[in-house]
Amino acid sequence: MPQTNELKRYRCFEIFSQSTGVEIREAAKTHEENGRVMERAGRVQLRFFKLTPRTRTDEVTQIRFICEPDEAFGLALMIGQVAASSAPCKEKLSPHKFTAGDRGEETVTTLAVEKWERGGKSGFALTIGRGKDFISVPVPLTKFLFAGEFLRTLATEQCWVERPVKQGAPGLGL
Repeated sequence: MPQTNELKRYRCFEIFSQSTGVEIREAAKTHEENGRVMERAGRVQLRFFKLTPRTRTDEVTQIRFICEPDEAFGLALMIGQVAASSAPCKEKLSPHKFTAGDRGEETVTTLAVEKWERGGKSGFALTIGRGKDFISVPVPLTKFLFAGEFLRTLATEQCWVERPVKQGAPGLGL
């Protein structure tokens, strides 16, 4: 019996370089209490990945960065500023910090956009770092600017929240 795959549509933009890539897409954050979903809110996810095979078993091959809608909008503005710059420059979002592991170790993730110049060549890049791991994706100007526009659009589209509706709640027209 032939197996059918159900397709799910979502907004997504992918950029590939020779050895790395980044996927920008819509996402959601879920808040649960006692196993029940109490709230779901829109987010924007950037997933950086390597296209090359692992060289070590502990090698990181992808890093995710989840932005709140206003952070995604700020990132879009940064891309525009960096693209318009006449000199090499780098802009970073505020780092994301979280505590993980048994020892309560703090993990810091940084996301940067840059215009670089080396050896007579120049270009643009989106770069993520977490601890000692970094993934940089060189990007042509048009894709760099498109990523900014896409982030700007997703920032407003993902500005939503879902909460349980209480019967007879004032202001909800129930």
